[in-house]
Amino acid sequence: MTADRVTTVGFIGLGEMGLPMARRLRVAGFRVVGYDVRPEALRELKAAGGETISSAGAVAGRSEATIVMVRTPAQAEAVVLAEDGVLERAPRGALLVVMSTVGVPCMRRLAAAARDRGLRFLDAPVSGGRARAEDGTLTIIVGGTTPDLETARPILAAMGTAIEHVGDAGAGTVVKMANQALLTASLIAVREMADLTSRAGLEPEAVWRVLRTCTGATWVLEHWPVVREWIDAYRPGTTLDILVKDTGLALESVREAEVPAPMLGLASQLIIALTQQLGGPDPGRSGDC
Repeated sequence: MTADRVTTVGFIGLGEMGLPMARRLRVAGFRVVGYDVRPEALRELKAAGGETISSAGAVAGRSEATIVMVRTPAQAEAVVLAEDGVLERAPRGALLVVMSTVGVPCMRRLAAAARDRGLRFLDAPVSGGRARAEDGTLTIIVGGTTPDLETARPILAAMGTAIEHVGDAGAGTVVKMANQALLTASLIAVREMADLTSRAGLEPEAVWRVLRTCTGATWVLEHWPVVREWIDAYRPGTTLDILVKDTGLALESVREAEVPAPMLGLASQLIIALTQQLGGPDPGRSGDC
């Protein structure tokens, strides 16, 4: 790293979101060193011009900045905190950016551990889905110090067009939890109203054309064909299971903060019930980032 300019970025977690994000970094001219447990993901990164390596710790050891984009809090803690993991192998002063949705308590533990080891740290979950990951237009919600954000800004700008600094480490995840709770509640409500208007014999396009101009309009309503596909083409581990995981993490956050959130509790129960109805896994399992 020369004059605080990052040239080599490590990327841990090359899944539905991580792989296109890593590709955007290559398009922007960064050297990308990646790791994933799935050989096919490593092959795809290599085909995009990235380098692959045998472990998360080895990625951090060869990178000036390391991004973590794994599925669950347990996986994030494993790759960062485990013996021979990121914290043990990353050079002092390197930047660690956790972009996974892992919940506030987990994110704060990772931040504290990283800073104790002399690393710079950003809490930077994303919103926008795979399509926006592919074209580099994600919203990136950042918690961390201003100097660390400025070091990371060229990296983040390769993946997102809205880079929002909302506070110190943990704050980014608080905002991401709020988004996921609102998204889930809206999905449940729009699905119920779709059933109601359909049962009344109304033409769906006419209904959506009107509702998009009304005060009840939401992102889910605006993009109902996309959201409906999440339901109709549901497979375990896809977007609805992400919402099961994320609303569970949001509940963890509101309980820690002692904030009453009955709507969130109900939305969490209803999204679990929907995935079970569609043949999903046990609700104790976690979804993607």
